[in-house]
Amino acid sequence: MSLSPPAFPSRSLLALTLTLALAAASCETPTADDTAQRAVMHDLAYQVMLPIYGELEKEALPLPPAVTAFCDAPTEATLTAAQAAWRAARVPWKHAEAFRFGPVEDLRIGSALDFWPARTDSIESAITDAPEPVTATHIASLGVSTKGLPALEYLLFDPAGGNAAVLASLGGADATGKKRCAYARALADAIAADATTAGDAWSLEGGAFVDQVAKAGTGSTLFLTGQDGIARVVNLLISTMQAVSENRVSGPLGVVSGAGPDPTLVESRFSDNSIDDLLGTLQGVEDVYLGRHGDLSGRGITELVAARSPAIDSSVRKAFADAKAAISAIPAPLRTAITGDPAAVTKAQDALRVVRRVLSTDVASVLGVAVTLSDNDGD
Repeated sequence: MSLSPPAFPSRSLLALTLTLALAAASCETPTADDTAQRAVMHDLAYQVMLPIYGELEKEALPLPPAVTAFCDAPTEATLTAAQAAWRAARVPWKHAEAFRFGPVEDLRIGSALDFWPARTDSIESAITDAPEPVTATHIASLGVSTKGLPALEYLLFDPAGGNAAVLASLGGADATGKKRCAYARALADAIAADATTAGDAWSLEGGAFVDQVAKAGTGSTLFLTGQDGIARVVNLLISTMQAVSENRVSGPLGVVSGAGPDPTLVESRFSDNSIDDLLGTLQGVEDVYLGRHGDLSGRGITELVAARSPAIDSSVRKAFADAKAAISAIPAPLRTAITGDPAAVTKAQDALRVVRRVLSTDVASVLGVAVTLSDNDGD
């Protein structure tokens, strides 16, 4: 009597079984932690990140007409208006540095908007070599050291000669002055275009990157779980604080190089907007942590931390407050404070490092986040 071989399921049946198993797994009821993480990612996307990119686009759009008005009629009033437009565009950009990922990096908008410190020799060479008329398309083709907000700042501000010097170099009726102003106008056009591209990429009407963040763990192809999203956001906050404390404060102080203070390494040194820049970036990091921006409020990283350790949450909030107070106490401008009052700048540096440390140690630990950036103090 012969025995039939044992029956094995067909490949199609195995595939169907596997598919059903995966589908069932994906439909499992999320844990309380998963639900909280997804809720935080949703609110960060819609209450903090998207609004800030909307503000960036809104504040950058008046920049080209303001610079154009100055070039058409160079006066103290039109120059002051152009300078105010530059400062206004700077605010949301510094806030957005807390979550500099996605389209702004994929499209290299970040470096195009804000490469620093400004390389004045490169900017001057670019002006000399620029075709006439100078267009935003030409600006877009240039290297990052010759465009963006720092390059325009260099042309619109003069900390030594003041507005009289700017009116002489940028508002002159001669061919050189006209070309310099044409370059400034093209810079403003390119900045506004980049800001619009970033805003469109985040918006639902455009690239809808906002939903890649908002739907972490619920359909996002970038963040398959809520924890993936939280880990990325926390690491972004840590890397932002690393850049602020070590590059933008320690660098000019000379701590990194050991060569002593160097004003040329100060961010926004021509406009003396440096302290506002530091506060703006710190505000962006705090907004993400708290889950709020301006009048908008939602769930932030704080909700996850406080649920596990109220003490750690309190220490983070205190670190933000202490850092803001220390930065505000620096006697402006920063470019002179690094030599005139290095103790005040060092105090701010120490306070910024505390923010970074509590994020990279306490917050990352309590949330189970692996820090991908080396926690190097730079000492």
